[in-house]
Amino acid sequence: MSAFGKPCALRLDLPGTMTDVTIVNPVSLRIQLPLLITGLLVALAAVFATGGAAHAGAVAPPGIPPAGKVMLGVAGSEAGPPQFNRLTGATHELHLVSINWNESREGGWHYAIDSRFRDAKRGNYRLMIHVAPNKDNQLEGRSPGAVARGAADRYLLDLGAVVNERDEYVYIRPPAEMNGHWSVWAAYNKNGTQRNADHSTTNYRKAFIRMALIVRGGSVATINRALRANGMPALATSKAELPASGKVALVFNPQGRGAPDVAGNMPAAYYPGKAYVDYVANDVYEQGGKANWAAHEALYQRYAKAHPFIVAEFAPWGYDGASFVKKMFAWTAAHPRTVGLIYYNGSGSSIFRLAGKPRSVAAYKAAARAPRYRCAGLSGTNATC
Repeated sequence: MSAFGKPCALRLDLPGTMTDVTIVNPVSLRIQLPLLITGLLVALAAVFATGGAAHAGAVAPPGIPPAGKVMLGVAGSEAGPPQFNRLTGATHELHLVSINWNESREGGWHYAIDSRFRDAKRGNYRLMIHVAPNKDNQLEGRSPGAVARGAADRYLLDLGAVVNERDEYVYIRPPAEMNGHWSVWAAYNKNGTQRNADHSTTNYRKAFIRMALIVRGGSVATINRALRANGMPALATSKAELPASGKVALVFNPQGRGAPDVAGNMPAAYYPGKAYVDYVANDVYEQGGKANWAAHEALYQRYAKAHPFIVAEFAPWGYDGASFVKKMFAWTAAHPRTVGLIYYNGSGSSIFRLAGKPRSVAAYKAAARAPRYRCAGLSGTNATC
């Protein structure tokens, strides 16, 4: 049989879609053509349905490493990735930094972010920026309810401009551990009582969505439609477009289980929805030889099918916990949707400082030699790749 007599399959691949159309042979093309056009229109509709305000679910999120790779990182100001590389003998491609809430445009927060980006470029790593909800004096900057109503839009517009104009991959972590009573954005007090309406889980979700839409950027008209659809007012800006590099990713980072441990304080109550989250993360610490592995596993199992997973902070709490370090690396290896592993090193003479834990350093060095941790985020640009 000649090639002309054999069926041939035509696959239309567009971001977030996959449409198959089979053409029996060229003679029947006139019959198949309407099906082909229909398939193309369906595929295009799926791509443009989100209008740019939210990422299509099947599209890989910005900054995801190659399959099978995990980005190592370090959190805190005591040591950046270059210093941590020397300590551990491994390449760290993420630096988690925290930027305190500052709407006054004083104190040099723009400079602080710019200097962090310069350091990252020089050190060949990426930033994860925690947008802390507290000011330098540890008081709350704005409540989730105020952010949802647009009271902090100028601050978020400034932040969006700074991170997009760099045109580099950056991971934005809105106020994390929000289901822990120690967070000023928590919905519950330590004794299990609820805080006021401005600190409700509903307002946390709205504040996260507003932040995600603004820092991702794009058409203001599209952003405003999404805001209204989520029960929020439009942006007060004369701009038609916000800076949008396409390289800004949003990280949803609760505690694996609420503190207080009450039904309304679980991660799902704060989750803003798949369209506004690129990565889900958890923070895990071992205290007194114990860590909440069950909650960590449950968070992964609930969200990892929809989002790549990151361990955004881990460390033994105040002692040399080599077995915990080994177990965390083993857990990461056994959970293939995990794409980031960040050690919390703290600042100054922090009780989490890895350099002061010789057995943990040895365990870290041995585990980090695995190929999955090499060239995960910057493959092709790192001299060791």
